[in-house]
Amino acid sequence: MLKCAGILLYSGNVYSTEVKPMNRSSLFALIAVVTAASLTAAFLYMEFNPSKVTLSGSLFVSDAGRSHGGFEYNAEWDAKLTVEGTTGTLGLVLHAGLGDPLEQHEYRVESFSMDSSTVNMIIEGHPLVLVWVEDDVVWDHAYDRHYIASWGSDAPREEIRGVIMPTIFPGLVETYYVELRLRT
Repeated sequence: MLKCAGILLYSGNVYSTEVKPMNRSSLFALIAVVTAASLTAAFLYMEFNPSKVTLSGSLFVSDAGRSHGGFEYNAEWDAKLTVEGTTGTLGLVLHAGLGDPLEQHEYRVESFSMDSSTVNMIIEGHPLVLVWVEDDVVWDHAYDRHYIASWGSDAPREEIRGVIMPTIFPGLVETYYVELRLRT
């Protein structure tokens, strides 16, 4: 091998050691390929490594159809929502009440999304929307800074928050007051 004036000689072949600048179209093509590969990798990472969210709180039920009262039945379940990506489960464990009318205690969650003002999901095919409550006046601030969904057949307007129905939870009567409260 002989090097002379920037040229390498190998067995009679001549090779230049000077690096030629890449032309513009090749440079743009390289940038496009690297960008596409990066975006694909990021998408696959997010698709196969979804974010995990856990919220906990309670589900309150009253046969009065409103938050305060109760003719025969009031109960409260500890609630835990565990989601990975957009799917997960809502688990309920009876905390207080005379008997447990629920026919199931774990519910399939789909289409989950959460931001600073709402939590949206589909539970067993039913829409459920919890809204952020900074100051909970219904329960004298016991559930400040919770996401809450509540509804009852006899509930005053200020007790109806978000979207929820007792029929989401088989075993509950359609006229019951239900209130799901969750936080991180």
